[in-house]
Amino acid sequence: MKPLDHRTLFSIFEAGDEEIYKEHGIADTLNNPFVLMGMVLRGVENYHIMDIMYTKSYPEEYKKVRDTVRYKFMNKLYGYLLRINSNSFETVYTIGDSFDIVAVETCLNFLLRFYQDIEEYEKCAIIKRYIDLLTEKQIEKLAD
Repeated sequence: MKPLDHRTLFSIFEAGDEEIYKEHGIADTLNNPFVLMGMVLRGVENYHIMDIMYTKSYPEEYKKVRDTVRYKFMNKLYGYLLRINSNSFETVYTIGDSFDIVAVETCLNFLLRFYQDIEEYEKCAIIKRYIDLLTEKQIEKLAD
């Protein structure tokens, strides 16, 4: 069996949503915080599916490149997160209304734990800011 190459494995994700938006002339949509958060949420879900598939199908080969693939994948998702203005209350407020808050928090906590484990604390601080803002939003909803 041919060994897995993390460079070619990851390339299937590089021509992702951004290329599709650009191809169809709607690249400005990529500045929309809801689209970006959706890409992060869907990306975490897709990562888990891909990880399970490759772990089952190519256990020995994938084991060798798994950490590299995970790192590249999470950095790509983190890049989408950075493009959302977390300082804008309106953005976070409407993200909390547009998406299931629990799903967003689960996704962000997954990213947070990933970066904590590899000790990239600057990224943790950014992710934690989103979690805190969404938690505030959740508390406000309960108070209403």
